[in-house]
Amino acid sequence: MRVYSSSEFQLQSRLIAESERYAGLLEELRAAATSRSDYEPHDVTDDEAAIQADASEVRLAAIRSALERIESGNYGWCLACGAVIAVERLDAVPTTTVCRECAG
Repeated sequence: MRVYSSSEFQLQSRLIAESERYAGLLEELRAAATSRSDYEPHDVTDDEAAIQADASEVRLAAIRSALERIESGNYGWCLACGAVIAVERLDAVPTTTVCRECAG
């Protein structure tokens, strides 16, 4: 059984809550899109919903990836250079995969 540091546990809890929020939002957006008839007029809100759904899918994938890295013990390591990612950066951007230096 994996033992988490306090900061990892807090970040994991935040990521799980965020994952649930985005999954719910994505479900709502998909339900709204499928409830419209093909014969109904297309409007800007349909485009906005599609853009929002795409962004939610990307965010959800990043969150799930971060949760997988936590589970595997690879969370907090820069994928570009292998350095430890500062806790402050992880706290600000919990889905980040690179350290501040590699992020540019």
